[in-house]
Amino acid sequence: MPVANRESPLVPNFEIIINGSPLPVEAKLHVISLTVDHDVKLPGMFTLELTDSDSKQEETTWINDEELFAIGNVLEVKLGYDDDLETLIVGEITGIDPEFVFDRLPRLTVRGYDRRHRLQLGKKTQTFLQQKDSDIAAKIARDAGLTAKVEDSQVVHEYILQAEQTDIEFLQQRAKRIHYEVVVEDKTLFFRPVGNAESEILTLSFEDDLMEFYPHLSSMGQISELTVRGWNPKEKQEIVGQAKVGDEVSTMGGQKSGAALVEDAFSTAVVQVSDRPVLTQAEADQFAKARFNNVALTLVTGEGVCWGRTDLRAGKVIKIEGLAKRFNGQYYVTATVNHYHAQSGYRTHFTARRNST
Repeated sequence: MPVANRESPLVPNFEIIINGSPLPVEAKLHVISLTVDHDVKLPGMFTLELTDSDSKQEETTWINDEELFAIGNVLEVKLGYDDDLETLIVGEITGIDPEFVFDRLPRLTVRGYDRRHRLQLGKKTQTFLQQKDSDIAAKIARDAGLTAKVEDSQVVHEYILQAEQTDIEFLQQRAKRIHYEVVVEDKTLFFRPVGNAESEILTLSFEDDLMEFYPHLSSMGQISELTVRGWNPKEKQEIVGQAKVGDEVSTMGGQKSGAALVEDAFSTAVVQVSDRPVLTQAEADQFAKARFNNVALTLVTGEGVCWGRTDLRAGKVIKIEGLAKRFNGQYYVTATVNHYHAQSGYRTHFTARRNST
């Protein structure tokens, strides 16, 4: 995609498609702002704000259009520059918020979410026997009318209970337990390992497109070793799973992980986990490494702003350059906000994490 920067600003552009048809030109001309939010732990969301008419009149235009912005309509948002646009979200309209203020034209805000929101509808209680977490994710996806793309989670569980939980609550809980993430793109649900071990998809630099970045390095909560304890009722013996320095899935190009940092600074920091049921050695080992890596990925957190980038996506690794040396390097993006405004242009806000320095 073309990239705007200080030297060569481009003209931001957008396209909105509703139920397969472009937004009418009359409506597009009234768009004030457009926002697309993505978070690895939440459904993707879009917000469209537009004025209702060119002049004050008794009959409003878009607010009363029950077909164009009907609840449940499929809305696709494309953003970019000039004619080079990329789809950021395909979701469903879930709400509209009109504004009536005496000294200005009425406004309408249209909101919606990607299809992950369907996994929030209703709470369920059900059991899964002799299945892997990836098998369970695939079944839940199919039941919600989604295509499943899952990566094998390896460990078979004798018994798992979904107890009065929404599907997304349950899946997120299972994903966190094994250092996985749940992502929905259009009609496809992905259940896969957290991607902080992957290569970067792009580089941001203060010399080019990075406008602001606020990193925070903290050893609070970091651990050098984690032990999970359980009980095997069949063998009648204790189960112990461990993870320690060196069990990071990646150090993201850094010199020292959070676990190594805290061990050097404060001696050994050990956490014992015994309040989560584990019945097999494989389950204990998997849980220990997942919990260890979840904690490790909180060593460095940061928030940034850059020129609008449709290729900057939550769940991906980026590289940041031009900072102080200890904060340069790879970051795992946890959330993005792509914001277009008719007056101020197109910016991308993001939050990211790193497990080393």
